[in-house]
Amino acid sequence: MKEILCVLLVLAAAASLCRAADEPPKLDPIKRVTIGPNRQFRVNGKPFLPIMVWLQSEKRIPQIKASAMNTICAQSTKLSAKDYLDTLARSDLYAVMTLGTDVAVARHSHLLGWIQGDEPDMPRKHQDGTFGARSPESAVAEPYRKIKQADPSRPVMMNFTAYFMKSKTGKFDAAAKRRIYPAYVQHCDVIGFDTYPIYGSGMPKNLCDLADGVTELRAIAGPRKPVYAWIETSKGSKWMTYEKQLDVLPIHTRSEVWMALIRGASAIGYFTHAWRPSYTQFRPEGEMVKELHRLNTQLTRLAPAILAEPAKVKVAMTMAGKLNCHQKATQHDGSLWIFAQNLDLGPGAEKLGQFQQISPRAGKAVFTVAGLKAGTKIEVFDEDRSITAGNGKFTDEFPPLREHVYKVRM
Repeated sequence: MKEILCVLLVLAAAASLCRAADEPPKLDPIKRVTIGPNRQFRVNGKPFLPIMVWLQSEKRIPQIKASAMNTICAQSTKLSAKDYLDTLARSDLYAVMTLGTDVAVARHSHLLGWIQGDEPDMPRKHQDGTFGARSPESAVAEPYRKIKQADPSRPVMMNFTAYFMKSKTGKFDAAAKRRIYPAYVQHCDVIGFDTYPIYGSGMPKNLCDLADGVTELRAIAGPRKPVYAWIETSKGSKWMTYEKQLDVLPIHTRSEVWMALIRGASAIGYFTHAWRPSYTQFRPEGEMVKELHRLNTQLTRLAPAILAEPAKVKVAMTMAGKLNCHQKATQHDGSLWIFAQNLDLGPGAEKLGQFQQISPRAGKAVFTVAGLKAGTKIEVFDEDRSITAGNGKFTDEFPPLREHVYKVRM
C-alpha cells in the first residue's frame, strides 16, 4: 500500500511540474522600463516580450489569462486608473494606459507604458476629394510632451492603420506618406500598426501583409524604436456581411504572429473584439484559445532568444519550388537561434478575390549557415527532434504556413 501511495505522490508531483511548465512565469513588479539596443523592451534590465490584448475590461481577465497574454493595452473600465492597475497587478498582468489617464499612476508596479489616441493617421476625405490624416501632428505632439514631462520612466506607444504601406495606394500617395508618418513617429517611443486580412477584409491572400508591414514600419520608425503588430483572432467584424465572413483559424493567427516576429517586431498584440453576431470584447474560444495559450507560452520562453542581438554568422534560407519563406537569426546563450517560416499561400493566390480561401503548400527548406560543421546536431525547439547538419547546410520539411525554431551550438 505504501508503495502505491509513493507512486501516486510521484505522479502527482510530476503532473504539478508539467502544469507549471505550461504556464508563463509570474511577472515582476516594474521598477524601470527601457528600450535595448535590439529595439527590445527591457523590464528591470531583462528582455521582455509584450504579448498584448486590445482595450479590455477587468471582467475579461479570466479569458486573457487563459490565453497566456501578459499585457492589456488601453483600458475599458469604470474603475479609476489606480484601481484598474491594482486589479491587473493582482491578476499578474501589465497595462499600457491611454494618454489622458491620471498620471498619478506613473511608476505603478504594473504600468508598462502609455499609448497615444488610436490611429491618428486614419484617412479623412477633404472637400476636394483628396485624403488627409484625421489628427494633425499637434494632436499627438502635445500629449507626448506632457506625458514625457510627467513620466519619463515609461515608453509611449502609437498605433497606425496600414495606410503607410506601399501596397495601400487608395488613400495617401507616396508624397503624403512621407509627410505624415515620419512626423508622427517623432512623438512616440514605440510604433505599431493593425491590419486584419481575413477579419477586416475577407482576403486571406493578403495574409503576408503582416510581414511586409513590419518591414516597412521598421524603416519608418528608425533604428532604435521598437515596432509591434496587431493580430486577428476571430471573425465577426462590422464591415462585412457576417454570413459571408471566413473563419480566422488558429493556423492563420499563429502564422501572422511569427511573420511579425521574424521580420523584427519586438511585441505583438491580439485584436479580439467582434461585433457580429453580437458584440464582445473577447471572441476567441475553443481551439483558438487553446492555440493562443500554447503559442504565447512558447513565445514567453523564447523571448530572450527572439529579442537577442542579430547573429554574427551569415544564414540563408530557400525552399524547393521557390516557395516564399523567410528567417531571422540571433545569438543567445552561446547558441545560434534560427526562426524560420514557410510563407507560401498557394498557386494563384494573388488572383483570389474576397471570401476565397487560400491553399498554402508544404515544402522542403535548405539552410546555409556559415561555419556550420558536418555532423553538428541541431535542436528543433519544442518538437522533440534534432537534425544532423551537412557541411555548412541542413534541410527540413515545412508544413503549410508553419514555422520551426532551431538552436545550434556553433
